[in-house]
Amino acid sequence: MNADHCPLPRPTDNLSAFLSDYFQDAPIAVEPLLGDASTRMYFRIRRSDETFIAAVYAEEFDAKALAYLEVTDLFHAAGIPVPRVLKVDDRRGVVLQQDVGDCRLQDALADQPEIARRVDYDQALRLIVDIQKTTLAAQARDSIAWRQAFDDEKLFWEMNYFFRNYVERYCQWRLPATEESLILGELFALTYRLARAPRVVCHRDYHARNLMRHAGKLWVIDHQDARMGPATYDLASLLGDPYAALDDDFQAALKEQFWRLHVAAFGTQCYASRAQFEREYQLMQAQRLLKAIGTYAYQFAARRNPVYLRYIPVALRGAGKALDHIADLPRVTWLVQSALERERAQAEELAAVAGSGRAE
Repeated sequence: MNADHCPLPRPTDNLSAFLSDYFQDAPIAVEPLLGDASTRMYFRIRRSDETFIAAVYAEEFDAKALAYLEVTDLFHAAGIPVPRVLKVDDRRGVVLQQDVGDCRLQDALADQPEIARRVDYDQALRLIVDIQKTTLAAQARDSIAWRQAFDDEKLFWEMNYFFRNYVERYCQWRLPATEESLILGELFALTYRLARAPRVVCHRDYHARNLMRHAGKLWVIDHQDARMGPATYDLASLLGDPYAALDDDFQAALKEQFWRLHVAAFGTQCYASRAQFEREYQLMQAQRLLKAIGTYAYQFAARRNPVYLRYIPVALRGAGKALDHIADLPRVTWLVQSALERERAQAEELAAVAGSGRAE
């Protein structure tokens, strides 16, 4: 057969070959796991009373340049609880790591008493500050977490991503060119301000699905996209998290607690006043939630994955509350309110259809 026409090995073939080499003749069981919104595949490997997690990438990688490995090393050196990396096979695209279980913080919230929730979120807030404290180490290492940043290009790319995927692809709205320009102009103004905030290391995707409860503490996962950004970034991600849908009073209490923790660690390095912190937080909350909506819409519009659709109304409500505190984004506020009205109308229509079905 012509080598040009030989099929490339599938990720599962690469995993099989890796397991044969790493575990040799030891009896093992392989269990596929539900992945995230990325292209990686995850498997739990069982050997007698031990378990491991294998992350399988779509193609081979350079272990020296893989962001996940670099950030894991940075965080682990700082004492941040991230799964240990046990073995890397870059040619086969496999990373074998410590298993920290299946209990996401999101899963624990449903039947968790208030006091236990406060303990978990207290730890989650302290972990944000611990991640921020790795900034100097990231600089000294010239880490990818230091070299990448939420700058003008990245932040506005995320807002354009929201507009193209939610407004155009998911809602299929075709706005007049002048209206689109006004909205995108306001979104750029939003990101322009955030891009000029003092920066620290951010996890980048810090929410209740990426915090695991294991062995009596929270563990941080999916940290490969860590980068420099505003100190409010991970806080906005955690408190406004559509997966958790925390009530307003709880969010306010956590924000106050974070402010005290941050000031104790950094003083006035990032914020000259509490008012400055509050202004940036509302901007960050709006930006972060709009980006999340873009991701949820993309998963459905491009990948036909409906799992995230139920979080869109939650994220829109959170974005709307943040925009209530920002006076100079009227067209973005109008867009979010219009989107909320659309979501409510759709929910009412579905409820009516379901009700008529039961009546029949």
